[in-house]
Amino acid sequence: MEKVAKTINRHPEIIILLVIGIITTIAYPLRSYYFVLPYFSEKLLNYSEEEAEKTANYWAMEATRISSSGDLEVDKDIDELMKHAMLKFGLEKVKIFNAAGEIVYSTAPEDIGKLNRHEYFKLIVAKGKNFSKIVTKNQHTLEGRFVSKDLAEIYIPIMDNGKFAGAFELYYDLTLRKEELDNLLINEAVFGSAISFSLLIIIVVVLIRAGRLSYYRDQADEKVRSLNKNLEKLVYEKTQELQVTQEVSIQSLAILAENYDPDTGEHLNRIRNLTYIIASKLREGGPYRPYLTQKDNYVDELALASILHDIGKTSVPVEILSKQGKLTDEEFKIVREHTTVAGTVLNLGNEIFINEFGKDSYLALAADVALYHHEKWDGTGYPLGLCGEEIPLSARIVAIADVYDALRSKRPYKAPWSHEKAMELIKSESGKHFDPVVVDAFLEVEQIFKDDSSKFCPMKF
Repeated sequence: MEKVAKTINRHPEIIILLVIGIITTIAYPLRSYYFVLPYFSEKLLNYSEEEAEKTANYWAMEATRISSSGDLEVDKDIDELMKHAMLKFGLEKVKIFNAAGEIVYSTAPEDIGKLNRHEYFKLIVAKGKNFSKIVTKNQHTLEGRFVSKDLAEIYIPIMDNGKFAGAFELYYDLTLRKEELDNLLINEAVFGSAISFSLLIIIVVVLIRAGRLSYYRDQADEKVRSLNKNLEKLVYEKTQELQVTQEVSIQSLAILAENYDPDTGEHLNRIRNLTYIIASKLREGGPYRPYLTQKDNYVDELALASILHDIGKTSVPVEILSKQGKLTDEEFKIVREHTTVAGTVLNLGNEIFINEFGKDSYLALAADVALYHHEKWDGTGYPLGLCGEEIPLSARIVAIADVYDALRSKRPYKAPWSHEKAMELIKSESGKHFDPVVVDAFLEVEQIFKDDSSKFCPMKF
């Protein structure tokens, strides 16, 4: 033991090695539970969603039709088709909704006639987007039904010439697949823990023998260097991830940074603050709260994304941006192109991020804001002439912040407006230019930024 103690004194890194071994033994199962399981669960859900989309598209052609009045109707022989399909595809339950969210068919007849009033149906499914979730046994579905199996609850919209006509809701029984996945992860965790524990035993043996034979000391040193190298690799990978994220943002900006608007910095700071406070108010309550609370940091990301709303203007010649008089039609056409230029570049930046990490960055949100913040609620905006809730909520929020700050700011072609005059215009444009719900939230918080919109929020560049 004395030799062992001396060895430890000479090489305190051995203690570190032991601690690492213990941590590895404990951490391996946690890794499986918190990282590997969610990854494969997402893959399973994506696979189920693809299968559901194929199935729903087939049923939409074979068992439903759109009437002359635009209503979704189901075939009278649909029960036989569903019975066969449920056995073939392992379905637990099937519902069909019309465009109003009413259940017009269900394999559980007691569901027929009920309405789906949930926000996800109106804001996601009714927009033509798939929506899905894995519901584990002894939990509740999106509609509040208690289940005793592992299910994939999937909504597939039915579109008629680009218009939402209804939706299929399919419940896939994932019990067997989930059990197989759980067993696989348990085996993987046990195997990994066994390896880690074996490594720990080896380290202990090396520690004991190191006190007797000097060359074991060199072996222990080599093991420490190897482990340090692995740790350095992990640190390097994480550093690279952060650098790529930063570089993607910088590259997106650099592509456009060929011109300069002297008011851009302060304007963007004010827009960021205005966006933050409006979105925060909407998050407190009202029809958009469920959407804004789906992601914990959505408001922060939207505020960050808002600073890129006019990045496309850096592609507009300075002489047009600073022109004192009224723009010509051709000049205004050039200015309008800043939305599509910015949307294209920011989406390109987001694609780079997706290729690197397999998920969206905040640039996806920024692209929506930049592309659509000049759309109007009544459909008279640009570049696409979208109307109402076709316009992303993010762009509807930034639109009011942008217009208010533009009215309150001095420009080469106009003097700054008073707060009261700017508010009167915004109120008069509710339901025309702006989303009425967002306008109401804006009016509730106007006193916060009445005097200086740069002071109410600590979010500064």
